[in-house]
This record gives sequence, structure tokens and C-alpha cells, in this order.
Amino acid sequence: MRAGSVAFADGVALTELKRDPQTLVEYLFRDNAFPYGCFLMTGTGIVPDSSFTLASGDRIRITIEPIGTLENEVQ
Repeated sequence: MRAGSVAFADGVALTELKRDPQTLVEYLFRDNAFPYGCFLMTGTGIVPDSSFTLASGDRIRITIEPIGTLENEVQ
């Protein structure tokens, strides 16, 4: 949000990954052991065009259904 309005919005689906999640997990565990578990971070497929820049006071909101929403303010 910027000044009460959405400045940028987009979404991406797991089907848009270059490799399916099962393949990524297989590579992750190929040479590593995680006795306490781990997180597999895939990065983002959402990239605004080069003219968009975050500004101080912008609020960034990321929602993953059904986990919830993470929101932070740019300082």
C-alpha cells in the first residue's frame, strides 16, 4: 500500500516453477540430512517492472493461503 492505495499487485502459482516441488525436495535431501526439519525456499517469480521502486512508508503484504499474511512497512 502506498498512500492508502495498492501500488503493485501480482501472484504466482506453484505450477509456474521450473522444477516441481518434489524434484526440489529430492535434490535438497540428496546430500543433506535434516534431523530437525528444514524449510525449502523457492524465491519469487514476482518481479515488478524496472520503473517501480519501494518507498519509505510503503506496506508490503504477502499472503499464502491457508497460512496467512505477512505485512511489513518499508523504513
